[in-house]
Amino acid sequence: MLVGLYGTLKVGHFNYERLLKGEVPKTALFVVLPFEMHTNDEYPMLVPTLDGERHPIWLEVFEVDDDKMKELDALEAPYGYWRESVFAEELGESFEIYLHPAPAPAGFTRVASGKWPAGAQA
Repeated sequence: MLVGLYGTLKVGHFNYERLLKGEVPKTALFVVLPFEMHTNDEYPMLVPTLDGERHPIWLEVFEVDDDKMKELDALEAPYGYWRESVFAEELGESFEIYLHPAPAPAGFTRVASGKWPAGAQA
Protein backbone atom coordinates (compact mmCIF):
# COMPACT_ATOMS: atom_id res chain seq x y z
CA MET A 1 0.00 0.00 0.00
CA LEU A 2 1.31 3.47 -0.85
CA VAL A 3 1.25 6.29 1.68
CA GLY A 4 2.17 9.93 1.01
CA LEU A 5 3.95 11.54 3.96
CA TYR A 6 4.58 15.26 4.38
CA GLY A 7 5.71 15.86 7.96
CA THR A 8 7.54 14.20 10.82
CA LEU A 9 7.38 10.80 9.09
CA LYS A 10 9.61 12.02 6.24
CA VAL A 11 13.21 10.86 6.09
CA GLY A 12 15.36 12.58 8.71
CA HIS A 13 12.54 13.55 11.07
CA PHE A 14 11.81 12.05 14.48
CA ASN A 15 8.79 9.91 13.61
CA TYR A 16 10.61 8.49 10.59
CA GLU A 17 13.36 7.38 12.97
CA ARG A 18 10.75 5.77 15.25
CA LEU A 19 8.55 4.04 12.67
CA LEU A 20 10.18 3.93 9.22
CA LYS A 21 13.93 3.96 9.85
CA GLY A 22 15.76 2.35 6.93
CA GLU A 23 12.77 2.53 4.58
CA VAL A 24 13.43 4.33 1.31
CA PRO A 25 10.69 6.42 -0.33
CA LYS A 26 9.44 5.09 -3.64
CA THR A 27 9.47 8.70 -4.84
CA ALA A 28 9.38 12.29 -3.57
CA LEU A 29 7.53 14.98 -5.49
CA PHE A 30 4.98 17.78 -5.49
CA VAL A 31 1.42 16.55 -5.96
CA VAL A 32 -1.50 18.91 -6.52
CA LEU A 33 -4.32 18.03 -4.14
CA PRO A 34 -7.47 19.66 -2.69
CA PHE A 35 -5.72 20.33 0.63
CA GLU A 36 -3.80 23.14 2.32
CA MET A 37 -0.74 22.65 4.47
CA HIS A 38 -0.54 24.41 7.83
CA THR A 39 2.12 24.29 10.55
CA ASN A 40 2.76 25.32 14.13
CA ASP A 41 6.52 25.05 13.34
CA GLU A 42 6.76 21.70 15.18
CA TYR A 43 4.76 19.68 12.66
CA PRO A 44 2.50 20.23 9.66
CA MET A 45 -1.04 19.16 8.89
CA LEU A 46 -3.12 18.98 5.74
CA VAL A 47 -6.69 20.22 5.89
CA PRO A 48 -9.24 19.83 3.09
CA THR A 49 -9.97 23.03 1.22
CA LEU A 50 -13.59 24.05 1.66
CA ASP A 51 -13.91 25.19 -1.96
CA GLY A 52 -12.02 22.27 -3.53
CA GLU A 53 -9.12 24.52 -4.53
CA ARG A 54 -6.00 22.47 -5.21
CA HIS A 55 -2.49 23.19 -3.91
CA PRO A 56 0.93 21.63 -4.45
CA ILE A 57 2.02 19.43 -1.53
CA TRP A 58 5.53 17.95 -1.22
CA LEU A 59 5.32 14.25 -0.40
CA GLU A 60 7.60 11.34 0.20
CA VAL A 61 5.71 8.27 -0.99
CA PHE A 62 6.45 4.98 0.78
CA GLU A 63 5.24 1.46 0.13
CA VAL A 64 4.20 -0.13 3.42
CA ASP A 65 2.45 -3.32 4.48
CA ASP A 66 -0.81 -3.51 6.44
CA ASP A 67 0.97 -3.87 9.79
CA LYS A 68 3.04 -0.72 9.20
CA MET A 69 -0.08 1.17 8.07
CA LYS A 70 -1.75 0.21 11.37
CA GLU A 71 1.27 1.62 13.25
CA LEU A 72 1.01 4.88 11.28
CA ASP A 73 -2.74 5.02 11.96
CA ALA A 74 -2.04 4.55 15.69
CA LEU A 75 0.39 7.48 15.58
CA GLU A 76 -1.97 9.87 13.76
CA ALA A 77 -5.46 9.01 15.07
CA PRO A 78 -5.06 10.40 18.63
CA TYR A 79 -4.35 13.84 17.12
CA GLY A 80 -7.53 13.91 15.06
CA TYR A 81 -6.03 12.78 11.74
CA TRP A 82 -7.77 10.33 9.46
CA ARG A 83 -6.43 8.47 6.45
CA GLU A 84 -7.97 8.96 3.02
CA SER A 85 -7.21 7.44 -0.36
CA VAL A 86 -6.53 9.99 -3.11
CA PHE A 87 -5.52 9.76 -6.75
CA ALA A 88 -2.61 11.87 -8.00
CA GLU A 89 -2.13 12.41 -11.70
CA GLU A 90 1.55 13.07 -11.02
CA LEU A 91 1.91 9.49 -9.72
CA GLY A 92 -0.66 7.91 -11.98
CA GLU A 93 -2.06 6.01 -9.01
CA SER A 94 -3.83 6.28 -5.68
CA PHE A 95 -2.18 6.48 -2.29
CA GLU A 96 -3.16 7.02 1.33
CA ILE A 97 -2.65 10.38 3.04
CA TYR A 98 -3.38 11.73 6.52
CA LEU A 99 -5.73 14.70 6.87
CA HIS A 100 -6.95 16.88 9.73
CA PRO A 101 -10.37 18.55 9.93
CA ALA A 102 -10.66 22.10 8.58
CA PRO A 103 -10.13 24.76 9.59
CA ALA A 104 -6.61 24.41 10.95
CA PRO A 105 -6.44 24.98 14.72
CA ALA A 106 -5.41 28.28 16.29
CA GLY A 107 -1.65 28.71 16.30
CA PHE A 108 -1.18 27.11 12.86
CA THR A 109 -0.23 29.15 9.80
CA ARG A 110 -0.56 28.23 6.15
CA VAL A 111 2.51 26.89 4.34
CA ALA A 112 1.98 28.43 0.90
CA SER A 113 4.87 26.45 -0.63
CA GLY A 114 3.28 23.14 0.41
CA LYS A 115 6.64 21.95 1.72
CA TRP A 116 7.54 21.45 5.38
CA PRO A 117 9.76 22.49 6.99
CA ALA A 118 9.99 25.88 5.31
CA GLY A 119 13.20 26.23 3.34
CA ALA A 120 13.73 22.46 3.05
CA GLN A 121 15.55 21.26 -0.04
CA ALA A 122 13.80 18.98 -2.53
